[in-house]
Amino acid sequence: MSIAHIMIRNCSPDEYRKVSKSLNALTGVDHATADPGNHIIEVAYDSQLVNVNQLRKTVRAAGIDVLSDWKEPF
Repeated sequence: MSIAHIMIRNCSPDEYRKVSKSLNALTGVDHATADPGNHIIEVAYDSQLVNVNQLRKTVRAAGIDVLSDWKEPF
């Protein structure tokens, strides 16, 4: 399992729920959790089924600006 942290702009609670739901619906995503206090979405995913670019595209498709992102090696 890999972990990605995606930094996003400040969002409303509804937007956080929408993007978390969109990410959790992706094949290969184990769980996505939004941290409104830090403007970060943490995503645990299977890198053989989904990649960080697909995660970022999903966030953008939900109407949320991606500010930066990184992947921690686990």
